[in-house]
Amino acid sequence: MISPAARIRLSYFLVFCCTASWLPLLADYCVGRGLTPVQVSVVLSITPVSMFLFQPVAGLLADRFGFKQALVISTFLAALSYLGFLLVHDFTTIVLVAVAMSIFYNAVQPILDSISMQCSKKDSRISYGKLRVAGAIGWSFTGWITGQMIEQINLDVIFWISSITMFLCFLSIFTLPFSDREQYDLEKIEMRGAIQLLRNIPLLLFLLAVLLVSLAGTAIWNYYSLFMKSKGADQQLIGYGLSLQGLCEIPFFYFSGWIIQRVGLKFTLLITIFATALRLFLYSWISDPLFLLPIELLHGVSWSLFWVVGVEFVNRIVPSVWTATGQSLLYASYYGIGAIAGNLWAGFMLDSGVELNTVFQLNMVFVILAFVLSAIAIRTNPQN
Repeated sequence: MISPAARIRLSYFLVFCCTASWLPLLADYCVGRGLTPVQVSVVLSITPVSMFLFQPVAGLLADRFGFKQALVISTFLAALSYLGFLLVHDFTTIVLVAVAMSIFYNAVQPILDSISMQCSKKDSRISYGKLRVAGAIGWSFTGWITGQMIEQINLDVIFWISSITMFLCFLSIFTLPFSDREQYDLEKIEMRGAIQLLRNIPLLLFLLAVLLVSLAGTAIWNYYSLFMKSKGADQQLIGYGLSLQGLCEIPFFYFSGWIIQRVGLKFTLLITIFATALRLFLYSWISDPLFLLPIELLHGVSWSLFWVVGVEFVNRIVPSVWTATGQSLLYASYYGIGAIAGNLWAGFMLDSGVELNTVFQLNMVFVILAFVLSAIAIRTNPQN
């Protein structure tokens, strides 16, 4: 019999198979449809805006229909919405399809995360990181497959892959460990707690640092395909790079607890931010696309380990009664405001004729500032 943990891992695997097939290539698709850099940045900002606004709506869906029904509705309609990208060509209709896709897509992971957290509380052998690692495997697997299929067909195939993998996720939902009498709690932000927490100087400094890291890193996640093509890479090489990113996530998600215990939370945090700055510097300096691939080895440190450390850092510096609110602020800083600002900043710079190399160099300055803010947050934290 398949264990509940294995079923959750399967859903994570399929969700991130879907994500890896469209997210790094959406900018490429928009350029192919004739959109300007600013228009591309608007389309790319729709998903983080929806993610920032949709968490309360996801909670309402879960409360109204139940977790299983909410996931079934979201995954099925998300699978359909990806096919809409095949039918549109102008900016307005692409925006409309992107809005519909983002609403349904962004409802999936918060609910899936809540189910994972509940399962980890019931079984001490299960941890969120060990469940979430299946997503990294899915990202790696799909990055390679997508690169191969684009070479054989065309870029539109990314939405067929997205739709199929999300539909398979829809089918996997029926195997998840639901019970009619079981209730899951979706972590929600409480405004009273948020206002109180934002008076916490170390937390405020850290959230600003997270926002800057997200702003800088967004250019990597959303413009990776265009950047590699500007260096002469073909679609297969781009697929290899995306797969390498996923592979590098796996050990850092799985062994993050051991690394933090051995190195210490403070130094691990600073190392991850330094790795992001180094990654941006190397992107801007190296011109041969083959030599860009080894840079992806930094992905596990600069993203996976950074996120785990961020979650742990917030847990340590906020009162336990506001833990969920603190984590919601972390999500809002990285996936919301930081990603929106990063997309608009990159779009503005590209529309002004600035090359991606220069954008990466400027973004490195933001990360250096984030490093300084994090160091100050560590020193001013009374629980250091």
